[in-house]
Amino acid sequence: MFPHFPFKTYLKSLVLSLLLLCCFCKSYGQKNLKLKFQDWIEDDDRIKVRSWYAEANTPINDNWDVGVTGMVDTISGATPNGRPPTTNNSEWLAKLNEERKAGILNLNKKGTDYDFSFEVGLSDEPDYLSRSYAAQISRGFAEDTLIVTTGISYLDDEVDSGVPGGPGLGIQSKKTPELMVGVYRMLDSKSSVSLNLTYGRPKGYLSDPYKQIGATKTLFPGDPVLEKDILYLYPENRPDERDTFTVYLEGKKYFEELDGSVDTSYRFFTDDSGLTGHTIELKWMQRLGEKFVISPLYRIYQQSQADFYNITLDGTGKTPVLQPNGNTPHYSADYRLSELRASTYGLKITYFHRSDLSLDLSLDRYLVNGRDGRTDQRVYPDAQVLTMGMQWEF
Repeated sequence: MFPHFPFKTYLKSLVLSLLLLCCFCKSYGQKNLKLKFQDWIEDDDRIKVRSWYAEANTPINDNWDVGVTGMVDTISGATPNGRPPTTNNSEWLAKLNEERKAGILNLNKKGTDYDFSFEVGLSDEPDYLSRSYAAQISRGFAEDTLIVTTGISYLDDEVDSGVPGGPGLGIQSKKTPELMVGVYRMLDSKSSVSLNLTYGRPKGYLSDPYKQIGATKTLFPGDPVLEKDILYLYPENRPDERDTFTVYLEGKKYFEELDGSVDTSYRFFTDDSGLTGHTIELKWMQRLGEKFVISPLYRIYQQSQADFYNITLDGTGKTPVLQPNGNTPHYSADYRLSELRASTYGLKITYFHRSDLSLDLSLDRYLVNGRDGRTDQRVYPDAQVLTMGMQWEF
């Protein structure tokens, strides 16, 4: 367990300071405040996540602006621990009841030739502490119809490997540097495309301390009375280094005759363990009069399985270790590493009360199923997501 920071007090002071700055600083440009509430509820009384977000931004002179984001998540329910499902849910579901608090501070500078941004963040939960840093620079060409962006980010994480009750290895370190390059191109006054490429190299403790994998041992083999098969659970053991690659392509187009626009995107992800994912998203934004915008959404995601994923160690020839060390053999029964397909259907309604004040409400349905023919379908969660938001510009 990590020592608790006075995070709520710090976050409240940070948000209050920025709001006071918004009220009293000179009117160099547009200030805004965003609030959001989200409820993620999985079927069958699985995981429930309730989140609150607040974001405020204000210019501090003609070129610089500052922003702060605060977030509090509460998570409760149960998640698969790696044991194959049985009729007794308590055997294969691990109970969770945690709270996460996070804050981000960002600075942005708009220059004559280049735009800069810098971001620092902190996320604190009982068994995970994350510090994040990011910097980005961009330059526009051809009257900003072409913008080239490069960036770097770094996550400095500490993981308490002692959950959910085992001895663990104590506090473990995890580092994640990422490099990004992106291009945005405005094709005409009503359409644009963008392309982002990202490379990451996480290193350190990459296992999930909540996930285990089973191995069957035969006690008293050959004894007609005492011989018995027992399933033992071991912590998963993922590689301690990982190379990740992401390609993100997005296109937008406005149709004047329909007073609506389409937003499409494709995301390709792969790593050096054989896991490959494809995400396609299609969203339509339709204006209804002066006050409303309605936005239906469809997203589909499909991935292959990681090469060290198995539902059990039986028959693999792998001998488990008592605690994960990142060395071979690698193994995990985490269903999120299996071959699967997930679909999201959603609808968002935005109401413009005034030109500077809008409210929005969205409802999404998330459905997922395994595709490897081995993993029990009960481990895959379906969920519904409710989101409410407000944006005020002043």
